[in-house]
Amino acid sequence: MAVNAPFYTDVLIIGAGPGGLMAAHALAKLGIGVKIIDRRGPNDKYGNADGLMSRTLEIWQSYGLFDRIASRACPVHLMIGYEQSGDGISRSVPTTNVVVPARYQYDFGVAPEIIEEVLRRSMEETGHRVSQRLSPAYIDRAVCRDEPIKVILRRLSLESNINGEVKSVLSNGHREFGPDTDDSEIIFARYVIGADGAHSWVRRHFDIPMEGDQTEYFWGAADVAVTTTFPDFRAKCVIQAATGAVILIPREDDKIRIYVQFDPSEAARDESGRISIPSDAATSMVLDKAKIGLRPYEISFTHVFWCTVFTVSQMVAAKYSVDNRIFILGDACHTHSPKAGQGANAAIGDAHNLAWKIAHVLRGWAKSSLLDTYEIERRRYAQDLIAFDKIIAEALDGGTAADYQSLLHQQNMFTSGIGIRYSSSLIIDAGLPKGAAHLEAGYRLPPVGLNRLADWRPQELQDLAPSDGTFKLFLFPGNILCESDASRLELFCAALSSPPAATEWLGTRVRIYTILDSEKEKAMWNNVPLILRDWKRVFVAASPENAYTKFGISREGAVVLVRPDGHVSLASMLSTSAAAEIMTFFENI
Repeated sequence: MAVNAPFYTDVLIIGAGPGGLMAAHALAKLGIGVKIIDRRGPNDKYGNADGLMSRTLEIWQSYGLFDRIASRACPVHLMIGYEQSGDGISRSVPTTNVVVPARYQYDFGVAPEIIEEVLRRSMEETGHRVSQRLSPAYIDRAVCRDEPIKVILRRLSLESNINGEVKSVLSNGHREFGPDTDDSEIIFARYVIGADGAHSWVRRHFDIPMEGDQTEYFWGAADVAVTTTFPDFRAKCVIQAATGAVILIPREDDKIRIYVQFDPSEAARDESGRISIPSDAATSMVLDKAKIGLRPYEISFTHVFWCTVFTVSQMVAAKYSVDNRIFILGDACHTHSPKAGQGANAAIGDAHNLAWKIAHVLRGWAKSSLLDTYEIERRRYAQDLIAFDKIIAEALDGGTAADYQSLLHQQNMFTSGIGIRYSSSLIIDAGLPKGAAHLEAGYRLPPVGLNRLADWRPQELQDLAPSDGTFKLFLFPGNILCESDASRLELFCAALSSPPAATEWLGTRVRIYTILDSEKEKAMWNNVPLILRDWKRVFVAASPENAYTKFGISREGAVVLVRPDGHVSLASMLSTSAAAEIMTFFENI
């Protein structure tokens, strides 16, 4: 059995699904050394994710990836409910799919392999590649804070099963391997991320329990190409047929994703009582159920790309990390039904939250305690997701399509990701006067149009906060041509830059932008104080959607501190007190 020379890296990522690839992509873009492995081979077939939500699209835009995925995805603008009617189904009034204010007023229906391909290719541009058919075999459980983590990987043979499982037994704390491996690799990493799915090897290796329920909800899913008399197969459809719920989601290249609900009594089970259905039987079960559910419309399947049946687990991991050195994300730490389309989005959100924090600690910009906020923020989100998933599951289990449609609209702030709010030490609540009535710390920075003052170029505010690992400080001083507003800005800048330590974090970890409420015909970009005098970073609020009006900026101005992941840390009045609070924040982070 060959053993290669040890490989050293900053972060080892186990699992190259959407979450693992997003983590790898984000870290690589920040200059962090990454090795990412996956148990799958290049030709393995799989399904899983079926779309990206509005907030996830904003995240992709922040990494410069939106156009790459947009060119290959299917925007989903329309939602339609169908109810049981006589021997068939009848159509309800169509509605907009995304009903909350968002930069992108739609979701993307897109195959997981396309999501992964876009992330993989972008990651490869940084010189990183996925090492495939590798599986973790051993991780040193005695994690020492000052030493790299030792990980042994085993290469899987072509005959290894789809889960990439390695036959093993525990012997004196080490793994012994069966004949389906032929060589191994030793990795030393500062951090390890387990993005290895619902049956996570990393989670099980460290005995992290899942808390929640294994439900009796039984569903089938398939990616198909069809010919049909059903008129709305290019809309998101929720159909409550006599035989159970059917959900259709349009996908790229004229494909559609179909979900069908089964009664648990229809399931074949193994000796332990778990559902056990051969893949060929599963395919016919799912397609036949869809045909019956769509009556009186006819549907035939010209190609089946992927099909599966599953029961629904609604669980959250008891913890997300081991000593802030080993982390889990995505399905490894939360499992739920796919009916609200949160799977890949939740995993990508986990990765987006975690990557910049690891980068800051590795760069010496933050204490290791910063990593505590990953579990604090994302585990709370996962618990909220499971609670919502239970409501969704109940609505589909015997409820009406109209009720489900209404529920999705009512909860669209959550399902879109726009309404996710974090609460941790990274959210500053020091009782300072409110400077922006419509901006709340913890939420993501909303979009709004601006004009760059030096050349009047239109600019989207969110695009001033890309995922580049830096904090963004947005100053809203009011009218720079007004003496009192200009004086207030001068005092703030003096307070912010007076301590010697401020020059270090202002120059490396923070980018400052000034947004004026002045007439662009009269103001000039160099009217601002010296430390703000960069022609690329001075803007005026644009019409018709003025940022001052949208955000409720007070007459005394406002300061907004935005984290590297686009969430607001502080929204306060522009004052020397706010400057002091910001300096304290960076001293303590």
